[in-house]
Amino acid sequence: MFFSQPVRYEHLGFGDLVAPSTMAKMASIIKESSRNYMVRELASSIVENGPEKDQRFEVESIFRWFKNRYRYVKDPHGTEMLQSPLVAIQKWSNNKIWSGDCDDATIVLLSLYKSIGYPVAIRAASYRPDGKLTHVYGLVSIYNIWIPIDGIKINGQVGWEAPKITKTKDVKV
Repeated sequence: MFFSQPVRYEHLGFGDLVAPSTMAKMASIIKESSRNYMVRELASSIVENGPEKDQRFEVESIFRWFKNRYRYVKDPHGTEMLQSPLVAIQKWSNNKIWSGDCDDATIVLLSLYKSIGYPVAIRAASYRPDGKLTHVYGLVSIYNIWIPIDGIKINGQVGWEAPKITKTKDVKV
């Protein structure tokens, strides 16, 4: 099913309510997107030339493919914007780079993984002494081990996680 609006502008709350409400919306978009034909076809095409059932290969292939077609940009000031993977797919189909922030990158990556059968989760993290959650990225289960997937790190790799985390909150999708 296509979203009527592939970019959602919504008021998601204030203070401590922002992270849980944003994560809930992200989970909803990921669940719906993972059942979208275009998302599944893209994920399948990325991994089609590799060995079957090689989970590490598939996860790394999608991650590398994504990293070559993504640029980090912040949301508009004062707005929390969540983009569905259909926005990215449209840009990529025109051979353009797609841009978004950490929640957008997480939505797209986890939708691709989930569409081809991987269990996924969203992780919000804090690097601050007060524990305020300031970043979000994905987790994907390969061979029953949860692996971090952070799409915004320029030279990041599958399994990389920023050091000095003071607090995390995970939501399975």
